[in-house]
Amino acid sequence: MKRVAVIGAGTAGLAAAWAAAKAGASVTVYESHEKVGGTTALSGGVSWLPANHLSDDTIEAGLEYMRSLELGDVDRELVEVFVRDSGPVAKRLEDETSLRWAALPYPDYHSEHPGGRPQGGRSLEPLAFDAPDAVRSLIRDAPNRWGTITYAELWAGTADPAELAARKERGTFTAGQALIACLLEACFELGVEVKTGQRITSLPEADAVIITSGGFERDEQLVKAFLRGPMTAPTGVPTNQGDGLRIAMAAGAALGSMSEAWWAPAVSLPGDLIDTSPMYRLMLGERARPGCLIVDRTGNRFVDESQNYNDLGRTMQDFDAASYAFRHVPAWLIFDATYRNEYRVFTITPDDPDPAWLTKANTLGELAEKLGIDAATLEQTVGTFNRGADAGIDNVFGRGNYAYDRFVGELGALGEGPYYALEIHPGCLGTKGGPKTDADGRVLSALDGTPIPGLYAAGNAAASPFGLAYPGAGGTIGPALVFGIRAGEAAASD
Repeated sequence: MKRVAVIGAGTAGLAAAWAAAKAGASVTVYESHEKVGGTTALSGGVSWLPANHLSDDTIEAGLEYMRSLELGDVDRELVEVFVRDSGPVAKRLEDETSLRWAALPYPDYHSEHPGGRPQGGRSLEPLAFDAPDAVRSLIRDAPNRWGTITYAELWAGTADPAELAARKERGTFTAGQALIACLLEACFELGVEVKTGQRITSLPEADAVIITSGGFERDEQLVKAFLRGPMTAPTGVPTNQGDGLRIAMAAGAALGSMSEAWWAPAVSLPGDLIDTSPMYRLMLGERARPGCLIVDRTGNRFVDESQNYNDLGRTMQDFDAASYAFRHVPAWLIFDATYRNEYRVFTITPDDPDPAWLTKANTLGELAEKLGIDAATLEQTVGTFNRGADAGIDNVFGRGNYAYDRFVGELGALGEGPYYALEIHPGCLGTKGGPKTDADGRVLSALDGTPIPGLYAAGNAAASPFGLAYPGAGGTIGPALVFGIRAGEAAASD
C-alpha cells in the first residue's frame, strides 16, 4: 500500500487526503496548528465551481468566461481542467460525503464579460452541518465570524431565529467550518490519520508528499522577497508561513504567480487576535451600502467601492511617482449617521456606543482635519458623489453599473452627520504563488519542467493557474477542491 503524506489540513489538504485514501493509499495529514481548517475555517466556505449540477451553467460558458479574464498570465491547460472537473467534483462530494451544497445567486465578479453569469449559480455554499464529536473537537475556531446563519438564508430572508439559536446550542457548523468538518469526517471514515501540532519543514518519509500548507502571506521575509506591495493586512491564519514553499524550493521546484495574491481591503480592530497574532478582517459588504464612500490620503475617491474585493485590493497598490508613495494608502471608509444607526459595522451594532477605532466628527471638514486630509477636497468629493447618487448614477467610477455591485449593495448619497471614518489597509486572503504543477498536482522541476518524483501540491501552496484573475465568490476554494482531489488521486496511483 502506498504511503502518502499531506502537509496542511485546509480544504486542499483534506480533499487530497480523502481522494488518496479513496484510491487505496495509506494517508497521514500533518497540520502545524492544534486544530484543522486553516484559512478556510475563517471563510464563508463558498466554492466557485462552474457547470455544477445545481445550475443550468455549461462547461462552454465557463471556459468562455475564464478566457475573457486572461491577461497573459494564466495556465490555459489547468484552467480548462478546472472548468471541466468542477461539476463532477461538486457532485461527487455530495454523493460520497456528508457535504451538501446550496447554489448562491452571487453574480460572477466580472459577470458582464462573455460567459459570465449575472444570475449566479457557480458559487456553492455548504449547508449547515452537525459534526460528530471526534470531528467537532478538531475544527479551528473562527473568531472573525458571528452567528450560524448561511449566506443562502441571509439573502433569501428565510433564517428562523429559533433554528439559529438551536444551531448555536448544538454547535452546528456553517460556512468554512462546515466545509472542513464534512471533509474531515470523510477522511476519518477512510482511516486517514490526522496529526495536529506537527509543523513540517522538510520532506517527511513517504512514497508521495502533497504540499497543501497554504500561502506565505504571514511570513515577512517571503512577502518582502516575492509579493508585490503594499500588503500589510493578511486575513489568513498565522500558520501560513510558507513552509510548503520552502520545501518545494529545496526540492528544485519551478515557481509561478509569486507576485500575486487574492487581494482584499481589510481592517484592524484593537485587541483583535488570532492565535496570539494580529487578526485582520476582510471588508466586504460594509463598503457597498448607501451612505458611504472610500477616499485616500488626498481626500479623493479612487475606486468603485462595491466592486469585488480582489480588484479593490489591487487598486490600493497604485504607486504615485511624483509623491513617491502609494497614493491610496492609507484609505478610509467614510459614512454618515444614518449608516451608523442602521447597520452592523464589524463587531458593533447600531445600539453599541461608538468605539475608539471609529473616527467621528460633526462635519466633513472636522473629519478631514482629524484624518489629516484636505477638507475642501473631501467636501468636494462627497458633493460630487452625492449629486450622482441622487440621480442614481456614479459618473466617476461606475458604482452600481455592474450586477455584482447591485447584488452586494446599493448606491446612496451621504446624508447628515455626524460622520465616521474607518481606516482600510491593503491586505489579502492568501498568496497565489508556489511550485508550478501539472493538472494532477505533480510539482514540476525548475531545471527541465518534468515532474519531481513523489512531490505534489495544491491550493494556495501551489502556483495558481488563474494568474491575476479572481472569477467569482469561492475562487480560492473551488480550485483547492478540484486540484486537491486530482493531486490525491495521482499521489496514490503514480
